[in-house]
Amino acid sequence: MKTIIIAIIACVSLFSCSREEPVQVKDMIVEFKLPDNFTLGVKYSNKEVVFTSPYNIYKFTTDENGVIRIPEIIPDEYTINTTWEMSGAQYNELINDNQIVEDKAKVLLKATQANYPVFSNKSIKIDLEKIIMRSLLISKVYFSGTKDDSNRNYRTDSFVEIFNNSDEVVYLDGKYLALTESMSPAAYLAKDNPDYIYTRQICRFPGEGNEYPLEPGKSIVIATRSARDHTTSAFNSVDLSDAEFEVKEIDGTGNPEIKALPVISSSAPIKYLNLLSNGSNAVFIFETEENILDWPEFFAPGKTSGERFRRVPVNTVLDGVESLMNNASTGPDVNLKRFPNIIDAGFGYINSISGYTNEVLERKVSGMDGDRLVLQDTNNSTDDFVTTTGSTPKKYDHLQLLNK
Repeated sequence: MKTIIIAIIACVSLFSCSREEPVQVKDMIVEFKLPDNFTLGVKYSNKEVVFTSPYNIYKFTTDENGVIRIPEIIPDEYTINTTWEMSGAQYNELINDNQIVEDKAKVLLKATQANYPVFSNKSIKIDLEKIIMRSLLISKVYFSGTKDDSNRNYRTDSFVEIFNNSDEVVYLDGKYLALTESMSPAAYLAKDNPDYIYTRQICRFPGEGNEYPLEPGKSIVIATRSARDHTTSAFNSVDLSDAEFEVKEIDGTGNPEIKALPVISSSAPIKYLNLLSNGSNAVFIFETEENILDWPEFFAPGKTSGERFRRVPVNTVLDGVESLMNNASTGPDVNLKRFPNIIDAGFGYINSISGYTNEVLERKVSGMDGDRLVLQDTNNSTDDFVTTTGSTPKKYDHLQLLNK
């Protein structure tokens, strides 16, 4: 019995020795840098910064210069997170450029460093990312097409839906709906062009300021090819006969009862919004007081003929949703993104490789604010959207939208 007790004591002693506290990292400095368009005197001061590892959590507060000074910290790999949320009105007072932001918009400055190694004394600088969450959201994008009643490919039923996620009326007048270039190989990738988007087509909403209101918690449907009841040709398609807009040149054509949303800039002679059934689509809304036809157009790099893509500044964008083409063996290739993270930090995709499966990208429901529906908006389509089938325009009761 004594032998057993001694052995246990020895084992406990040995185990205790192996669990000695590691030597702590001392005097670490972390500085946070605001985006370049912030006024020089503005600092990331008095903001919480959280260091998280599987074993430890530390919380710090930045000083008046946007710096945290860490006297000591247990060495580990940490995820570093910090966020500053403000209104669009507050944001407008802090910047030194002419970026358009609605007063009621929400602006986030955030930084995330995943699995950052902290094993020695160091000073680091972290750039803060700016995310602007506006009132108008793209809430549904249907491009996959389906099979008609004779089992043939059917793709004239595509549509885009725009939702007012705010608690105030928003006017669509003069705003733009656009589609990025979708060449293969890609012409203008986000990683190489962070400040601009190169468009294939741009449509402009009619009106002079207050003719086309969108009520809070409501949406409008844009038939990108044909505003009719497509279920008469394809039983599992959609009825777009009540769409608010139809992409076409002038009123009175197509479905004469539906208002025209004309294409005013196109890289090819196409008069509809050419969403691709294979999923390579990046759709966005933007707003500017400039004449966009004065903005330059560019051939694909290395080419002197063919399509020319009109360039849109990123800082005019109100909302964007990117879908990537699926690959049977590897899935979507994130390197093919046309949107920088400030517009869409993620992406959606349909399961089909070539389309014609009646799949729709739909935005999730966040909840209700009284009687007003609120949709999820984290500026990341991977988190905010789900791929469904059998979608109905203007309805958000699909179970997949409710299960986060």
